[in-house]
Amino acid sequence: MTRTSFWKQLVVCAVILACAGGAWQYRAELSALLGAPGSMVQSAPAPTQQATGTPVIIATTSIVADDLSFTAIGTGFASRSVTLRAPSGGQITALGISAGTRFAQGDIVMRLDDTDQEFELSLAQARLERATSDRDRFRQLQNAGTAATVRYEETQTEFTVAQIEVDRARAELDERVLRAPFDGIAGLSPVEVGDRIAVDDPVASFDDRSVILVEFDLPEALLGRVSLGLPLKASTPSAEGRAFDGEIAVIDSRINAATRTARVRAAINNDADLLRPGASFSLTLDLPGQMFPGVPELALQFADGTLHVWRVVDDVVERVEVRLVRRRGGNVIVDGPLSEGDRIVVEGTQRLRPGAAVVVLNAPEGTSS
Repeated sequence: MTRTSFWKQLVVCAVILACAGGAWQYRAELSALLGAPGSMVQSAPAPTQQATGTPVIIATTSIVADDLSFTAIGTGFASRSVTLRAPSGGQITALGISAGTRFAQGDIVMRLDDTDQEFELSLAQARLERATSDRDRFRQLQNAGTAATVRYEETQTEFTVAQIEVDRARAELDERVLRAPFDGIAGLSPVEVGDRIAVDDPVASFDDRSVILVEFDLPEALLGRVSLGLPLKASTPSAEGRAFDGEIAVIDSRINAATRTARVRAAINNDADLLRPGASFSLTLDLPGQMFPGVPELALQFADGTLHVWRVVDDVVERVEVRLVRRRGGNVIVDGPLSEGDRIVVEGTQRLRPGAAVVVLNAPEGTSS
């Protein structure tokens, strides 16, 4: 008896579970049936069809310039720089040089004792006066027919020689004076008034530092971006905390085959006279570049040996091969058939294939999803 009751209970439980399962499976129909008034059953409205496709997040392409900033270190030197040397030997009688003294072209820098040269010039001038007098006298006699032509020619020769001697004496006198070869500033001098000096002995350095020149090496890959007159910024420890404007003045005609660099010379205006030849300079050049498409770095994909991005057109993606130009702050500059405003996939690229439908989850500025 007990065994029979057990089986009855088991069958009842199975029926209850079957009914419960059926009710769960057809719960929508039962709800509609129980909620309908009277015996009329109204059909449920068809559900709205959901959009199909791979969900993605996009960004728009921008056109950016591939500008670069290049920094170089160089040593400055004056636009013109010479060492003043004694034009002749002798005792110094006057010296106008002191450190930082400015001279205009032709100003007297140093004078040597010129007593002997003054004497020689006076003698030469006296000889010239006598030769001039003889030449004029014999010219008059020849015109009157009372002097031989040969004698007149001799006096003419003596006159010419006397002129040459005067010119030579004046040149020797001029060599007793050292003059500034151009507008500039003299440096420290190792000589003093009263010193005896030999010809070509150094007297002082002399610089025209109105413009400071700085040479540096430019990689050949950047040579096409640099042109004469390109502006730059310069700084130096000798004028700490200040920046100076300059420009490219000279570009060498050759590239060094060993270093693959070209020598470039920059010119920095020094009207305020704050810069000195020999100082070290840091130069910064903003090098202009071509215009290229720019996309977020996440959009760049690599497959089958090529780089590409996914472009969305009418909710369908297409693969666009590109070449990486440069990475810049989370974005990449690429070269490829992209236009400004193109919608590029940045997230959700793993399941994409050419021609696949996508659902854009965001709406970047200037685009619509």
